[in-house]
Amino acid sequence: MATEVPIWRRPRAQLLALTAALWALVVTVLLSAWEALLPFILAALAAYVIDPVIARLTRTRVGGRRVPRAVAVVVVYVVLASAVYILAVSVVPQIYREAMRGLIELRDFLASIDAAKVDAWAREIDAFMLRYGIPVDVLPGEGRGGRFHVDLAAGIAEALRDLSGELRSRLGDVVSLSRTLLAGTLKTIFFFVLLFMLTAFLSMDGPRIVRFAESLVPTAWRGDFRRLLHGIDTGLSGVVRGQFTIMAVNGILTFVGLLVLRIPFAFALSALATLLYVVPIFGTIISSIPIVLLATTAGGLSKGLLALAWILVIHALESYVLNPKIMGDASRIHPVLIVLALVLGERAAGIVGALLAVPFASVFVAIFRFLLRRLAELDERASAMRAAAEQPLPPHPVPASVEARKEPP
Repeated sequence: MATEVPIWRRPRAQLLALTAALWALVVTVLLSAWEALLPFILAALAAYVIDPVIARLTRTRVGGRRVPRAVAVVVVYVVLASAVYILAVSVVPQIYREAMRGLIELRDFLASIDAAKVDAWAREIDAFMLRYGIPVDVLPGEGRGGRFHVDLAAGIAEALRDLSGELRSRLGDVVSLSRTLLAGTLKTIFFFVLLFMLTAFLSMDGPRIVRFAESLVPTAWRGDFRRLLHGIDTGLSGVVRGQFTIMAVNGILTFVGLLVLRIPFAFALSALATLLYVVPIFGTIISSIPIVLLATTAGGLSKGLLALAWILVIHALESYVLNPKIMGDASRIHPVLIVLALVLGERAAGIVGALLAVPFASVFVAIFRFLLRRLAELDERASAMRAAAEQPLPPHPVPASVEARKEPP
């Protein structure tokens, strides 16, 4: 009788252990160099976003032959580069001019605030509270029976004093601020050039990378691996591609509304809103605050309410029309999970973590759903096997020769 070989001496077990150790080393190195991974992660997401366009071009026939993938990638990147160039020479300078003008006006406005102006604001707010029966006093020494007292004037003065000092220290030297913005612009341009290069490489070899990842999976598991990839793709296509599409639509609608309402800094505000729409929920709230405040400052409470109403219309369109049509049900993530992912991502990696939190949450949800479906399939298979084992076996038919021998002579 042959002795059983211990598991640690089996070649297959040794190979699996070596593979697991190598992957653990790779994950450790990647986690230690997290900041350097940002261009690669963003490039992978960008390549994933444009991959459907490249795949459609490769299915196009020119002269009876399909377009090579390399040619499709070049065509897509020429179009993208042209669009970026047009934005850079037409839209970005206008955004820059509005941003600089807004910062200078904000500095001058803060410099003009004095105690009399703060007191006037507090009296207007107090009159508003009295007119609508809100039981709050916001003026010092104006305590009325049965009302809650808040010294709003002192609070506003202290907050504005702190904000004014901070902004004056940052915006006092416009030349220095311009140099800082120019340096940041050059750094951003370098980052995007690197991002474009990495995205092009990943777009060229996307199918090969997927085949390589599949080759690392044992043969018996490759069917489940393909199903898992399909589930992840379904979720990410809504969260990433769908979110970018909705972001562009919301940005255009926001810009149109700002122009119609004649709210100042329309280019800068709509560009800020478009960028913040990348972060669900919180981006919408943060981008709405400056729009409503500037609308109220420029045209009074009525224009501020109109701006708020237009923002609510945009987000109602997003929630009830765009999300179901573009994202679909398969990529839906519960809002509580989105908020949890955003908070954890921001705590772990700052603004970058918040930007990448929802795609990572989508992958996690896809894996969780796959495991639940796989567990349900295993339970169904086990139930079918138990049911088959509990059924009585059918009687075996008796051969005719045996029946003939049983007949009496």
